[in-house]
Amino acid sequence: MNFFSRLLGKRKQLGQVGNKLVANPDIEAPICLSVVFKGKLNINENELKQALSKIDPSIKDIQYESPFGQLDEHLYAVIGWDKHVIKLVGLNAPYPTDALEPCVAPAHYDEDIKEQVRHNDSHVLLYYNGYEQDVLEQYLALTRLAASFAQFNALAVINGEAHTSLPIEGVCELITSEDGIDLLSTSLPTLFCGFVKYQVENVDGVWMRTYGADVFGLPNLAALAKSNDDCEHYFSLFSNVLNYLRESGATMVAGDTMECGDDKMMSLRAPNDDEYFLKDEGNVLVVEIHNNRVNS
Repeated sequence: MNFFSRLLGKRKQLGQVGNKLVANPDIEAPICLSVVFKGKLNINENELKQALSKIDPSIKDIQYESPFGQLDEHLYAVIGWDKHVIKLVGLNAPYPTDALEPCVAPAHYDEDIKEQVRHNDSHVLLYYNGYEQDVLEQYLALTRLAASFAQFNALAVINGEAHTSLPIEGVCELITSEDGIDLLSTSLPTLFCGFVKYQVENVDGVWMRTYGADVFGLPNLAALAKSNDDCEHYFSLFSNVLNYLRESGATMVAGDTMECGDDKMMSLRAPNDDEYFLKDEGNVLVVEIHNNRVNS
């Protein structure tokens, strides 16, 4: 079986055939994280594998396949361990600006780092093609691999689906500590479901919403806040609701309500006709907070 047949997953086996990696043929739309770099790609296979093992010492027997060797302008390889198979596609070209800016502009880190990210020189896309069924575990596998590129002049990790990004140092810190992994896992808007705020012309207040929750089979959440001062409140609220839905398997639809503390009630509705900016391909529910108890 040649490399491309295995990569396309034409034999339905778990992860490997002998010592060869096999992509999962049941994944039609793999989740993806990207890494942007300063300078040209200069990825060393052994150093990458060593970095991945250092990030998570439980990772053993890492396999790396690069059928065309070291390419001048591109990188094409597959890396795998346990149930995970990840395709690497790298280009010695900047990450496309129109796709990068929606991930950098709303992100919550220093502007000087954002400028470095905007002026990246090369990038690698990481596609999950393995056999782990849990989307969160797929994302964590991608994040561990993404962090392994830090030593190769990586600048940031980009999640295009979620409209968000994080500096590579922050990703390394998160993915190498129990608290950090817990934060990534229970607060999805940190990286896996982006938290974006923006103002709409002729609308008082600031809209805040998530992107990318549909990858988990969850609705994206949006709310019209009074001001930017409410950012932390809605970030926490969205994180808690999405984590509850993911862990419990519960569903929420327009018309549902939920108590949210301090005698408050959260209700959900579909976007109104004039809220066209919320009507994208995913399912978006608008959160509204009401008093739950009327004082006599």
